[in-house]
This record gives sequence, C-alpha cells and structure tokens, in this order.
Amino acid sequence: MDSAAWFRALGGSAARLTLSSTIRRALSSQTSGEVRLADVLRKKFPLASAVEVVDISGGCGAMYEVHVESVEFKGKRVVQQHQMINQVLAALHFSKCEVPM
Repeated sequence: MDSAAWFRALGGSAARLTLSSTIRRALSSQTSGEVRLADVLRKKFPLASAVEVVDISGGCGAMYEVHVESVEFKGKRVVQQHQMINQVLAALHFSKCEVPM
C-alpha cells in the first residue's frame, strides 16, 4: 500500500498523521552528543539490556534524558542506581539522569 492509499484508509486524502516531537526525534538519527553519551554508558555498563539517550534540549546538547536498564542494578536501591549513572555523567559534565524502577 502506498502512502496515498494509506492516508485515504485513515479517513480521506486530507488526513494527516501528527507525530509528537519526541516520536519524530526517536525516528530520526541521533545527535553526536547522544551517540557519544550512549557509547560511554554502554562501555561503563556492558551488561545493559537497554541504553537510550535523547537530547531533550532541541538538539543543542544542553540537556539529555538517559534511560539505562541493566542487571548491574539488581538489588540496588534507586538512589544507588542514580549514583552509579551520575558517576559516569559527572565525568562527562552531565548532571541529570533517570533510572527506571
């Protein structure tokens, strides 16, 4: 099915698919800062099953959202997990992180 047929199937030729900036950002290529930070985190946490870095400052590299899932966090309190991530970020002059519970 081509894109025109897909749009018609959604409700007519005038139908538009609106993506949030977060989704659009996720579908586009990563910035060099995102790649650099993700590489450092993967090296520091080699057992990580997921490492995601998103520049939430609009692409200028002023602020990143970091998500790391690793068995290395097993048995550690959330504050300890944050401390582990913050040690890596502090060395790179990043200061905010978020680790899932």
